[in-house]
Order: sequence, then structure tokens, then C-alpha cells
Amino acid sequence: MEAVVAVVGTLLGALAGAVITGWWQREGIRLTVRAEHERERRQPRADAYKAFIRSAITLRERVLDNHGYEDSTEEEEKRLRSEINALWTDLVFLGPDSVNLIAATLLDAYLDVVRQMTASRHIRDSWLRSQDADSDESEEHWHQEYQDSLDALDHSAGELTLEINAFAAVSSTFLNGDVTTSRRSLLRRRRRTLPPPILERP
Repeated sequence: MEAVVAVVGTLLGALAGAVITGWWQREGIRLTVRAEHERERRQPRADAYKAFIRSAITLRERVLDNHGYEDSTEEEEKRLRSEINALWTDLVFLGPDSVNLIAATLLDAYLDVVRQMTASRHIRDSWLRSQDADSDESEEHWHQEYQDSLDALDHSAGELTLEINAFAAVSSTFLNGDVTTSRRSLLRRRRRTLPPPILERP
């Protein structure tokens, strides 16, 4: 009898081991497939995020160049707006909402810089026209107007820097998330563990 029990126990143990091994293998394959799928989805996002932030950094450096700011042209301003809007369109459909939200504020800061570039250019052009027309407005007046516009442009570029940093933090946090973590395991971690029942002694 003991021999039969031992044999049955051995068979049950082997069967349980096979079931557990099979489950772990299936779970491992599932996680591997899911991780690969997430990486395939993540690469287009990474490319879009990088292109978006590089464009913003280039504009910031254009304004804050140590060699001095050179006035823009109307053609350059149109190109800058067209470029960032195209990059924004590529990015916004990739999501997620948390990244799109901070990207929208970066977009606004970028366009604010371009608008201020336009304002500075208009002031410079008005200054030049006043010189040609022998205007009553003094040289000091136009010089101050133009300097104020450049100061505002520097401020806008500073705000753009803050938004660049914020976007970089949010997008990198999203991209560097653990794509191999099982959603079921996350749910299990959130589930509250109940204490064992109290058994009354007979």
C-alpha cells in the first residue's frame, strides 16, 4: 500500500511540475512577445519625440547664440512654423496623452519665440524706414524699442528652455518604462492582501 501511495505521489509531483513548467514557459513567451510589440511601438514615438525636441533646441540656440542674435526673415519664420507644425502632427497621433499635453505647451512656447522674432523684425524695419523718411522720432526712441523687443525675445527663449526640459523629462520617463512587466502582476500587486481567517479551537 505504501508503495502505491509513493508511486501516486511521485506521479502527481511530476504532473504538477510539468504543469508549472509549461505555465512559466507560456508566460515567458507571452512577456517576450509583448515586450517586442511595445518596443516596435516605442521606436516611432522615440523618433518623433527626438525630432520635436531637436527642433526646439535649434530655435533656442538660434536666439541665444553667444555671437549675437541676427534678425530673422519672413521666409525663415514661415519655415520654422511649418517645420514645428509638421513635427507636432507626427507626434500627436502617437500619444500618450501625458506626453501630448506637455508637447502642446512646448509647441506654444516655440511659436511664441517665432512671433517675437517677427515683432523684432518689424520694429527694426520701422526704425530703418524712419531714418529714410527723416522722422521726428529720435534715434534713442527706436534703439530702446528695438532693445526692448530683443529682451522680450530672450525671455521667450528662456521660457522655451523650461518647456524643453519639461518635455524631455516626461517623454523620457514614458519611453523608459518597464515594457516587460506583466499587467496581471501589476494588478496582483495593487490587490490588497487579506489576513488569514481566525479559526476557533474545537
